[in-house]
Amino acid sequence: MSRLPPTFTSLYRLFLRTTSASVLHHTSATRNLRQLWKPVFSNAAQNIKKLEQDPSRQEIQQWLDKWEKRMNNTLKFLYNSATSRGLPHQVVRNLSLMVLAEYQHASAKLPVWNPRLAPDAPEYSTEVIMKAVTKRQQTKEFDKKAVNALDQVVKMAEGRDKILFGRMMVKAKVC
Repeated sequence: MSRLPPTFTSLYRLFLRTTSASVLHHTSATRNLRQLWKPVFSNAAQNIKKLEQDPSRQEIQQWLDKWEKRMNNTLKFLYNSATSRGLPHQVVRNLSLMVLAEYQHASAKLPVWNPRLAPDAPEYSTEVIMKAVTKRQQTKEFDKKAVNALDQVVKMAEGRDKILFGRMMVKAKVC
C-alpha cells in the first residue's frame, strides 16, 4: 500500500491542530469538527491515490488544485476563529454543536414494547401517541429553522470565499 505524500499528511496534521485551537481545545467540540471534515480528507486521499496510479488524469489534478486552495482558505478561517471571538468563532462552534445534535438525533432510543402492560394501558392510547408525534414534529421543525441560518452562512462561505465546511456522515445506531 502506497503512502500519501508528505504535503498531504502535513496539511492534515496542521488542519487537526487548527480545528482544536478554533474551539479552544474543547475535547468534544474538536472530536465533532474532526468527524465533520474527515470525509473531505478521505475523498482527497482517494483522489491522490488515483492520481499516483494514473498521472495523466488532468481532471483529478485540477480537482486537487482547487481542493488545496479551498483548504488553505478553510485553514485561514479556522485560524481567524482561533484568534478572535467574532463571527468565525461562532460559526465553528455552531458547526460543532450541529454535529453533536445530529449524532444525538441518530442515536435517540425509540420506545420499546413492554409485554407487562395491559393492551388498554394509557401508553398505548392514541391521545398519548398523537401528543408524542406532535411534539416530535414541532421539535423537528424547530431544529430545521435553527439550522437554516447556519446553513445559509455555510453556503455563502463555501460559494463566495471558497471555504470547505466538511460533510455530515450520518450513521444510525443499530441496537
